[in-house]
Amino acid sequence: LTEAAMGLRGVHCRDGGGEHEALAAAAALAQGSLHPLSRALVAAAQGRDAGAPQAAELQEQPGRGVQGRLPGGVFRLGSASFCDAPDTAPTPAGGPQVHLADERGWLASFKFAEGLRADAREAIGTLRQSGLQVRLLSGDRADAVRRLAAQAGIERWHAGCTPEDKLTLVRELQSQGRRVLMVGDGMNDGPVLARADVSVAMGQGVPLAQAQSDFIVQGGRLQAVASLLAQSRRTRRIVRQNLAWAAFYNAACVPLAIAGLMPAWLAGIGMAVSSLLVIANATRLARP
Repeated sequence: LTEAAMGLRGVHCRDGGGEHEALAAAAALAQGSLHPLSRALVAAAQGRDAGAPQAAELQEQPGRGVQGRLPGGVFRLGSASFCDAPDTAPTPAGGPQVHLADERGWLASFKFAEGLRADAREAIGTLRQSGLQVRLLSGDRADAVRRLAAQAGIERWHAGCTPEDKLTLVRELQSQGRRVLMVGDGMNDGPVLARADVSVAMGQGVPLAQAQSDFIVQGGRLQAVASLLAQSRRTRRIVRQNLAWAAFYNAACVPLAIAGLMPAWLAGIGMAVSSLLVIANATRLARP
């Protein structure tokens, strides 16, 4: 729903901590990640000439964050629960956050500015008009998810979701007889993309998400998801029309040909004309 590029908006550290050192440590842990927030941290560190020490013993925990050894001990970078971030930390409201912790506990919080994709609200509106129920599943905190859902026009949203939470929700919907179309782009979306009935990955998504998806949307336009749904419905409608015509023609003409009431040459012409009609009907799918 948001632009892939995000900018660092603010840093809040515990008493005695330095923003420069915290940013350098966070960038060191984030260097090997394709997550948009990780890339934003690395870019911010480079822009502020904070540098980044070499991290060792990196261990990633899906849906939570990454842990590694840096000069000074073991550090963690990721969600609030993973880094023991206090709920009362005076970080700006709204927007995604990522947190840093060391062996003493929470060390710093990084606040990012994000923008809604230009066509996000239009795409959500088109999907809802098509009869779909749209839900937002996010690992961010409730305030950020609530704000983003309101901007995009999504009424149902779920915050603080781990990959297991997303998978559980999709399974519950499927157990109710619903068909689920999942759109994602992150490393943590891989399992739920594989589980969904139809899955779509964004072109800027991580390779794992794309590998688990049925379709990949190039260019980052969410409206392409709505267009994909519309085109699939048109395809199904035309396939049904062609099958109905073929069934009618065979049911009407084949018995006549077998009974000798229709000349062979006329049956052949009729079969050719029938095939041309099916092809002509199918070419309508090429129209925008």
